[in-house]
Amino acid sequence: MRHALTPPLAAPANRGNARPVLQPTLWFWRPGLLNPNALRLTRLMISGLGLALMLISLRPFAAESPFDPASGDSGDKLNQFGFLAAGAISLLALMCLANRQALKSLLTPGFVLLLLVLGYHYLKTPDPDALLRALILTLIGMLIAFTVIVLPESETDLATALLLGGGAALALSYSGLVLSPDLAKHGYDAYEPQHSGLWRGHFSHKNIAGPVMCVIAIFGIYLMRSGRRLAGFTMFAAAAVFVMQTGSKTTAGFFPVAVLIVSLAPLFGRAGFAIFATFAAMIGVAVLTLGTLYSQEIAHLVGDVLGDDTYTGRTTLWEFSLLKIPEEPWLGYGLHNFWMSENVLGLDKPFEAAWDYRNIVHGHNNYLDIILNLGVIGGGVLFWVLFIAPMVNYARARRKPGNRRLADMFFTIIVFLSLLSFIETFFLARNDPIWLIHALAVFGLHLLARFRISDPLPRSL
Repeated sequence: MRHALTPPLAAPANRGNARPVLQPTLWFWRPGLLNPNALRLTRLMISGLGLALMLISLRPFAAESPFDPASGDSGDKLNQFGFLAAGAISLLALMCLANRQALKSLLTPGFVLLLLVLGYHYLKTPDPDALLRALILTLIGMLIAFTVIVLPESETDLATALLLGGGAALALSYSGLVLSPDLAKHGYDAYEPQHSGLWRGHFSHKNIAGPVMCVIAIFGIYLMRSGRRLAGFTMFAAAAVFVMQTGSKTTAGFFPVAVLIVSLAPLFGRAGFAIFATFAAMIGVAVLTLGTLYSQEIAHLVGDVLGDDTYTGRTTLWEFSLLKIPEEPWLGYGLHNFWMSENVLGLDKPFEAAWDYRNIVHGHNNYLDIILNLGVIGGGVLFWVLFIAPMVNYARARRKPGNRRLADMFFTIIVFLSLLSFIETFFLARNDPIWLIHALAVFGLHLLARFRISDPLPRSL
């Protein structure tokens, strides 16, 4: 049975089947302004379009080079004004349609401390205007991600939103391969000639396309588990084929590992098994990545398996990062104030290095870049919000039988991105789709740990 005016995660976990009524807050709202079906459709469309925006962006097929200092520039007016408009729509939708208890649940110590950390780094930054633009885009992206999760009135509608958003991203990328392969594939690049011919779809680089398509494949697994077998299998297969064509060996390897880890929870009936396996996998990947800097045996092993013991030159960046962290260990160099600042740009060209790290946008390691930017103190808060708190929330969410399928999906995303974090950086990265997906999973587990979903998905195609 569908409850027309309750969001999907409306019933508090400690009240059984009780469902608080919707409490719109805008002055112009009147009961009966929209009938229940129109209201449900409005929620569904805002959620689906929000997810599509997260996965596609406002400037698809805009190729960027990670060696270009302008890559990822937040000065793009279309992105700025477009995401401001999307943020305004999301905020209005939350004020009108979201349950107040779900909104109040965001006032956790972790989220509050994270805002304080960001505020501190804004006050200390040498370029407050640039950081303010970056923070606004980042917070708007998080707002959109939260809206995608909290607005659909049932798990059925949330699954439909995932199908719409993920399907739109797949359709656009595959259409690009057919209609404009020069844009949807990597061409010859003097910096990265080895990427020529690899698929990137509508994304700017294969290193973004691969992880996002893995997450869409995770959406497909969830849809199959929830009864939409045909749609789910189609989404999974299309995304998996795309991942293989991006040439991202490590990404393609992390994906099945994440799925296998999370499968331990339903297999043994305990979330703790999956959480323990996640920590074990993170330690293992840390050894196989950062460990190559300290052990020739590990480096040779990686070289034998991947054919490259430098992870395409990343080891140069990691070694440089580890040398610079002790210079500002507690508070860091400031948010977005290391790689593209005089801390790096002012150095002499490292002729002996595999990469010229003076023109690198980030260090291709989430964990090292978090410490470089925020220090041990701020980095610890962010690490809690992005990785540890979702594990705690996953354990809590799995105690509610109706929440388990969604919790497994979101935690699979967290596990996958926690492993990917050893070779890529995406934390607080404005409107980067990988960052937005991470925020989506964090918010999803946060809500599932505190509220019950409204109804189960029907067993149908």
